[in-house]
Amino acid sequence: MQFFLSTDLVIGVNEALNLQEYVRQTGMKKPGIIYDANLASSLYFQDVLKGLTGRFTDHVLYCNEFRGEPTYAHLENVAGFFRSNAPDGIVAIGGGSSLDLGKGVALLLTNQVPALSLKGFPQDVIDPVPLVTVPSLLGSGAEVSFNAVFIDEAEGRKLGINSRRNFPRKTVIDPQLSMTAPMESVIATAMDSLVHCIDSFGSQKHTPLSRIFSVEGFQRTFYALRQGQLDRAESRLDLAIGSICGTAALMNSGDGPTNGFAYYLGVKHKVPHGLAGAIFLKEVMRYNFDRGYEKYALLNPMRSSPSAREATQELLAEMDDLYRDLRIPNLVPYGYAKSNAPEFARNVSAALKGSFAGNPVEFNEDSARHVIYNLT
Repeated sequence: MQFFLSTDLVIGVNEALNLQEYVRQTGMKKPGIIYDANLASSLYFQDVLKGLTGRFTDHVLYCNEFRGEPTYAHLENVAGFFRSNAPDGIVAIGGGSSLDLGKGVALLLTNQVPALSLKGFPQDVIDPVPLVTVPSLLGSGAEVSFNAVFIDEAEGRKLGINSRRNFPRKTVIDPQLSMTAPMESVIATAMDSLVHCIDSFGSQKHTPLSRIFSVEGFQRTFYALRQGQLDRAESRLDLAIGSICGTAALMNSGDGPTNGFAYYLGVKHKVPHGLAGAIFLKEVMRYNFDRGYEKYALLNPMRSSPSAREATQELLAEMDDLYRDLRIPNLVPYGYAKSNAPEFARNVSAALKGSFAGNPVEFNEDSARHVIYNLT
């Protein structure tokens, strides 16, 4: 059994106001700062940025205005911007896309190659410049993972740059930075965390240690969503911890069909990744349960029944309630019906067999069609 998590974490309300000190501790003298354009109007973020740029008067500043998940072409452009006035480290502040962009730029500053040449799982790369991540949404786990997601537009696929050298040197998590985000974005990223926790929990490659993180991450995130108090920064601390736990579990086990479906739908219809995963999550769980998988009971600490089957049924009923409360859609708004479900199932099965293989029960094209039918 192996387990790894390589990022130094700081979590707390108002911790971002100390960001300049955490950056100094990495040894940076000329940071390159990437921040999400959505943060520009936040007075709290302006204070954070003012403290950082005031401490490091020699810095390179970039506002990421790219909408949606970044492409390799966008990464190439941003890396070119920083190469022209090279910093000695990167500070990435924002949602998962901006954090992934920071990882890619940090790696390309020391590896003078085209971004596309690093797609997938690159080998023999030079260590990136130091990276500090500061998330403004809590759930994707990009702040602590080595994965960086990028879209290959030519192939229409998410491939990313996935190297353990990508791990951030430091992560500063402050829920205050998420308070101006639209609630639909907060919910979508929290649902992404639930996908990570459940996919990793059921993964064929899970370990006893990874499951500890899967269970803790699920419970923190699920009950934060059920309580409906996400307008409080303190409640969002649970989302932050759930995100870290879910990502740690996923990195040390593997994903499953839900994540695979989300990748496909997200690229094809530009659906935010967390929402795309949420659409499929409950139906994949139900599919597994109907075929005898009852271990989801372990995710439910409030179960009233000692029976694994009944406890799993209780959890699925709670999931139904959550989906109604959060108004998670099905596939109909994206143009899918039972008539084109077979085509969807065929395409996603061909593209994402690896994700399907991680499911705790056999999952194939027929399984995908069954799940899709239930969502149309």
